[in-house]
Amino acid sequence: GGRGARVAPGRQGRWEREGLMAEVDEGLLEQGHACRIAGDYDEAKECYSRLLEGCQDAAEVWWGFGLTIMNMGDFAEASECLKKAAEMEPESQHYLLDLAKHYAMLGMDGEAKVAFEAVVALDAASREGAEATTQLTYY
Repeated sequence: GGRGARVAPGRQGRWEREGLMAEVDEGLLEQGHACRIAGDYDEAKECYSRLLEGCQDAAEVWWGFGLTIMNMGDFAEASECLKKAAEMEPESQHYLLDLAKHYAMLGMDGEAKVAFEAVVALDAASREGAEATTQLTYY
């Protein structure tokens, strides 16, 4: 099934190049993603919280934590986490798209439109760019 969706596209290998692997427990990160995808949000939240205690500058951890707490109903805090991930890696269409969709879900149309436009500006031809282009037809 969905093994490819467990880690944000483009993340694998990047940490090794930038020397961040020592700061992030990859096994715990994978466990957090797996729990989130399986709907075990309490366990996923625990994994991401433990990761954040040791490393505050890994966008993927903030992204996973944001998606997890969004699914638990903590929309305000989720917005902050998803925004932080997108700001930490502004070239990541994946993080920007998830932030845009979160804003759209909350009825924050102005913020959603800006984020969808940013996704398209990065690469309109990508999967994320195409999805953002479709979303922009609603604004």
